[in-house]
Amino acid sequence: MKYRTLGKTGIKSSILGFGAMRLPTIDNNPEHVDINETEMMIEYAINHGVNIFDTAWVYHTTDRSKPGVSETILGDILSRGFYDKVHISTKMPSWEIKSWEYFDTTLDKQLERLKTDTIDLFFVHSIKDSFYENIKEGGLYEFVDRAISDGRIKHVCFSTHGSYELLNQILDDYDKWECVLTQLNYLDETDNTGLRGVEKINKLGLGTIIMEPLRGGKLAQKQPSTVQEIFKKSSKSYTPLEWAFNYLWDKKEVNCVLSGMSSLEQVKENIKLVDKTEIGILSDDDKKILRQVKEEYDNLNHIKCTSCNYCMPCPYGVNIPKCFREYNMDLLGDGTINSIQYKFHMHEDRQAHNCVNCKKCIELCPQSINIPKELKVVEKHFGA
Repeated sequence: MKYRTLGKTGIKSSILGFGAMRLPTIDNNPEHVDINETEMMIEYAINHGVNIFDTAWVYHTTDRSKPGVSETILGDILSRGFYDKVHISTKMPSWEIKSWEYFDTTLDKQLERLKTDTIDLFFVHSIKDSFYENIKEGGLYEFVDRAISDGRIKHVCFSTHGSYELLNQILDDYDKWECVLTQLNYLDETDNTGLRGVEKINKLGLGTIIMEPLRGGKLAQKQPSTVQEIFKKSSKSYTPLEWAFNYLWDKKEVNCVLSGMSSLEQVKENIKLVDKTEIGILSDDDKKILRQVKEEYDNLNHIKCTSCNYCMPCPYGVNIPKCFREYNMDLLGDGTINSIQYKFHMHEDRQAHNCVNCKKCIELCPQSINIPKELKVVEKHFGA
C-alpha cells in the first residue's frame, strides 16, 4: 500500500479508501447486506494496508429519510480490534439539519452505531448551494466547534457536489476545515467543483478525498466501441479500471481515492493497482488519450446520472437511476431502441411514466439533473 498525508489532519492515508456505500447484498434490498462477504472484504483490505474506511448515516437504506445499516455494520466489524489500524470517516446529512438538537442527537447515534467514542473524519454530508445558508444560520459552525471541544470529532470535514463558488464560500466561512470530499474522474474534470476545486483545497493545506472515481462503476465496465478504439491508440495496456484510478493517483493534489467496492475480488483488484501507480504516472500522450475519451463520452452519454441513489426512494415508485441507466446504455447500442431490459426487467410501476413532476428529487440530486424533465425523455424514448 502507498500513503499520502491527508492535509492538515496529519493522517498518513492509504491512497485507496474503502467506501461502504455499495457493500454486497444478498438480494436487491440495500439493507440486506451480505455480512460474511463484507467481513472478508474489510479484513483483506486492512491486512493489505487500507486505513481509510468511509460510511454515512444514509448508506444502505431503502429510505433516505431513515438511517441505513452501513455505519452499524462497519462498527460491528471494526470494533473487533481493528480501530487502532484504521481511520473511520462518516457523514451527517446536511439536508436534514434544522436545529442544534438534530446535530447533537444524530452525532451521538452515529458514535453508538460505530461503537466508538470519537470520529476521526467527520463530514457534513453533501452541502448544496440551495440550502447552505440555512444550515449555516442554523448553527452549523457552533455545533462543530462544540463537537471538536468535547472530543466527539477529531477532524472536521465536508463533502459537496455543489458549485466551485459554493466550495469557495464554505472554505471562506470557517477556518477549521481539515479535509474535503469532492467528486472527480476523467469525465467530470470541469463539472461541479472539478479539478480546480481539488487544486484549491490542496493549496489551502486541506486533505483531499475523491468520490465517484469510476462514475458509479461506469468507467470500469465494458466501454463503447468508439471509446475502446481511442484507448487502443495508447502505447499502454491499461485496463479501464487502471485508466480511471491512474488519472487520479497521478495528481499530487489527490490524497485518497474512495472506491465503493462490492466484492472481495474488487478489493483485491483495486489494491493490486496501488503497487503499479505513482504521482506523475501519466505521460502527455496518456492525458491526451483521456481528453479524447471524455469528448467521446460527452457525445455518447445524454443523462449524467452516477446511480448514487440520493433521489431514492421516489414517492411515486419510479426507479430513477435504473431508468436513466437503461436509457444511456440503450443510446450506446447499435442505434435501435431495445426496450426489453427496460420494460421486462423493470416492473411497470417503476418505469418513467409514473413520474408526476413533484420535483422532490431535483433538490436531492448531486449532479443537479432536472430529473422529471429527463424522465419524460426516457418515457418518450421507450414508450409509456
